[in-house]
Amino acid sequence: MQLKALIFPLLLGCQTHAAFAPPPHDTPAACEARKANLLGLVAALPDRSLGADLHVELPISTLGSPPAAGPLLELTETTFVLDGEALDRNSWAARAQTLPASSVVDVAAAPDVTIRTLRAAVLAIPRSVKLNLLVRVRSTASLPADPATPPAAQNIAARVLTERDPAVRKRVVEQGYAEFSSCPALAGAVGAAGGARPNARWPALHAELMRALPACACGSFDASALRALVTAEQRAGTASLGALPLDFVRDERCEASMGLRSVKRLLEQMESFDAEYAGKISDDAVRFEQVITNDRLLVEFCDALPGETLASLERKKATLYLRVAGDPECQAWTFAPLAPGAPMGTVRRAAGPHASATAFHYWQAAEEISVFGPATTEPPSKPTDERDWPCRTSYKLSGIDGDSIQLENGRWFFDEATCRAASDAAATGGCAVSDGG
Repeated sequence: MQLKALIFPLLLGCQTHAAFAPPPHDTPAACEARKANLLGLVAALPDRSLGADLHVELPISTLGSPPAAGPLLELTETTFVLDGEALDRNSWAARAQTLPASSVVDVAAAPDVTIRTLRAAVLAIPRSVKLNLLVRVRSTASLPADPATPPAAQNIAARVLTERDPAVRKRVVEQGYAEFSSCPALAGAVGAAGGARPNARWPALHAELMRALPACACGSFDASALRALVTAEQRAGTASLGALPLDFVRDERCEASMGLRSVKRLLEQMESFDAEYAGKISDDAVRFEQVITNDRLLVEFCDALPGETLASLERKKATLYLRVAGDPECQAWTFAPLAPGAPMGTVRRAAGPHASATAFHYWQAAEEISVFGPATTEPPSKPTDERDWPCRTSYKLSGIDGDSIQLENGRWFFDEATCRAASDAAATGGCAVSDGG
């Protein structure tokens, strides 16, 4: 601890200012009140830092609100990094299921990541977890004005908020602690946290400050200055970060509408939408959060029709879930196109408690899909075969929402849990689902 305490005198020797001295004519009660106020602030700050030292280069945007403190997923077309830990696809899928319910995951996606890749990553995250997209914004940072905070401390805090290089941030803020404190215990706390990895600096510093500050005499530091510095430390680097709503991309219509669009291109379109929409609102106090919402983004960018969405699901060989009247279980049907992008192919039903495994062919038009079969293996049948099939049913595609494709009679669900929770009013008829033909 003595060696760590020497750090601050050495730093002070490099500065042109004098060591901190308490204000003249101070009273013991006022001094202790300032210390208690600082201790209360440090105790109230979360253990998790709002700051993030990213490995991916974020797209730049004019939009974005301050990000929340939560798990950070860094994403490229081929890599997943969760809170600094590189994961393969299977490991990420498993870890995603352990993310705390009602938390907020910040997704840092490289500009060239496609919406298809983005969706594939975030669909592993439970729906109870909120999603935000991180962007790089140009911002002049400052903390809420406090007349008691020295201008020099405000300047240091602003530098910590905006500086992207963690080594520079560390050097700047350590000089600030040296300038506004002469407490050896605080010097030791800052020195002990100095060896932590950039992403772990704030949790380490927070713990050290909670131990050290009670041991400091109230007159050995400028409480207002330290309030600014520790608040900036918890938010380090975030003044250049913005967060945008991302929950809307979970909807299947988004992949059908813009699966190959890049994150960078989507952001450009969101900025245009924000400018156009906000211009229609007469309230001068309108905020970005009132325009850029998940509901509006879904309507604006994920407007695929039922047939377009079904075709997208077929291309990625998705599984849809169907109810049959009177059966509490749902049938799982998996699509396999005849060729990539073909509007025809084979759809296979998995064996279940009340249904045997079987396969049918399908042929999709814009607003209708014809299912016929059963498919045969000897000789192997194809959807292009001309024959009298024992079973043929045509389903008219009448609508779509976030959970299902609606038919003229019944619904085809995107996930099994939603299908099982539906009533018999959502049941699908036809010979293919009733007995397999």
